[in-house]
Amino acid sequence: MKWTACAAAAALTLVSLSAGAAPDRKTLVERSPDVLAPAQLKSRAAEKVALPLVLAPGVLAAAAPTVADVGDADSFGRNVTYLGLAQTLPVSLLPDCTGTDPAQERCFVQNAAPASTAFNESNLATMNLPAKATKSLMCFALTPFIDINWSNATATPQTARFTATAVITIDNDVLADPALIDPNTSLPFGGSVTLSLSTWRHFKTIQPGDIEIESSTQSRNCIAGLISKRSLVENYGLTDTQATNFFKRPMTLHFGARGNVSMSDSTSYFYGVRLYGD
Repeated sequence: MKWTACAAAAALTLVSLSAGAAPDRKTLVERSPDVLAPAQLKSRAAEKVALPLVLAPGVLAAAAPTVADVGDADSFGRNVTYLGLAQTLPVSLLPDCTGTDPAQERCFVQNAAPASTAFNESNLATMNLPAKATKSLMCFALTPFIDINWSNATATPQTARFTATAVITIDNDVLADPALIDPNTSLPFGGSVTLSLSTWRHFKTIQPGDIEIESSTQSRNCIAGLISKRSLVENYGLTDTQATNFFKRPMTLHFGARGNVSMSDSTSYFYGVRLYGD
């Protein structure tokens, strides 16, 4: 009798649940995402994908770093783009340049010791970059190759010296605007800007009769860059639009060198440079 009553009660409970199945299931679904029906899972999944895509641009814009944050906000987060490699012809300083080929090296006859000898040579190498090769920055890795035979044939101690600077000229038609003035010359750029990178500066005392051989390959790498959008605006007076257009135009780079040597029997100097940008 008790079993019959229990069974009847259970049956009534099942009937009651069956009669209210739809609303109860709906309530369960709303409160328990882990039991969503397949169709609802598909709809919710689409919402989860779409929401970040809609919010992402605003979130990224709000989080963009400033110059105060990272030093160079223009190139922040961009990939490195390699732009090419150049190697200059050697500059030679010799007692006699007879038989040297200007197509293979640029030779300068040294003045008699202890007088110094200066050199300033352009177009030792050239690189042509297409439009939009980089967006806001041109960086470098530069390695000079230096070989010097020091010699003091005088009767007194002398100061032996060698200084060398890479001189790089960039042709860009944005700089052809006559209203743009180069602060280094106080004249219009005339379509190009010339930049200098010191590569070696060496002084030492050499005693009478001393002979020494010295070589160096000390590299230097990019910090602020060879040229950048920020430097064009802050250092050269271009507007933001002009600086942006500078990197949209094709460019030709001419690599040269200048320097000075004394108390050397012979000196050879050249450098290799790899450019990269953003």
